[in-house]
Amino acid sequence: MKNKDDMIFALIKYEGLLVEDGYLDARKSGEALIGIDEALKYFIFQENPQLKKIDFELPVRIRKGSWETIFPEDINEILIKTSLTWGAAKYFGSALSEMAKNDFKDLGFKDVFKAAFKGMTWVLKIAVHLGTITKKKLENLKFSKDNSTVGITNEKGNVLWVPVEFVELFSNCPSKLFINLARVIEEERELEVSYNETDSKKEIARVDKSSKFIFMPNEEDDEILFPDLKHNDYVELDGHITRGNENSNTIGFYYRNHVLTCFPNQGNIISFKDFLFSNCTLKGFVDRLDKDGEIKEKRPRIKFLEITSNEPENSQTKLFE
Repeated sequence: MKNKDDMIFALIKYEGLLVEDGYLDARKSGEALIGIDEALKYFIFQENPQLKKIDFELPVRIRKGSWETIFPEDINEILIKTSLTWGAAKYFGSALSEMAKNDFKDLGFKDVFKAAFKGMTWVLKIAVHLGTITKKKLENLKFSKDNSTVGITNEKGNVLWVPVEFVELFSNCPSKLFINLARVIEEERELEVSYNETDSKKEIARVDKSSKFIFMPNEEDDEILFPDLKHNDYVELDGHITRGNENSNTIGFYYRNHVLTCFPNQGNIISFKDFLFSNCTLKGFVDRLDKDGEIKEKRPRIKFLEITSNEPENSQTKLFE
């Protein structure tokens, strides 16, 4: 007879020293739960758009050991007994709620839910493999003999074999879908999304601190970002370096929930190769020149002179191998 743990078909969890007792603070817990609701409903609606017509809540159970939201095999029964009844009554009236329950039961929501989890897991795996969620055109793909899987090659030459149906799902995925899930990730708290393919096989996607910023892309804001950072002001900003691009000679700098594009005042970013994925202080000047040379840029860039580490000694990761 299966125990309760064996009856879980999918989970989303944070694990590491920061959650070894199963706790997150209230704000991070809220962000994580909002992130789960946003991401899973997106993939559920991709699988079955009809579900947009019914207001339902995702039932989750959180347990100790790591901070986990677990999804049991009897998800159909739970939904029908709880959130669906309320949602159906709200939208269709009490007289139709029983009909909605029966229709929902026939729909086989567990199958839709499992398909959504598969899509979510594979989109995360592809994004981590490629180092981006914004690259929508995939090139130089390899196909298996039966065309059921696609080999995606990243910049390092590594190949990830992906079921073919998830490639288009990745290409169409909104770049900001996982922001709330990614915000909670820290040095000792990584994200895992997984589902049971079979009784003996589990498919897992992991996102750690080094890859969290893949899912926190630059936002295009209509309003001026950080208006207090004026052109040519000298600044010393505490943040986190998220990426390095030799071709553009720029780095990404995570500062107050935004990633700023920064470039060295002189020389090449290779000189700062020891600072990627580390907390640091960036010292330099604000640049708001637009492509026409006018001081109109809404997003500030930083022309930096110096980077100093705020990390413990020997904890920095190399920018380039």
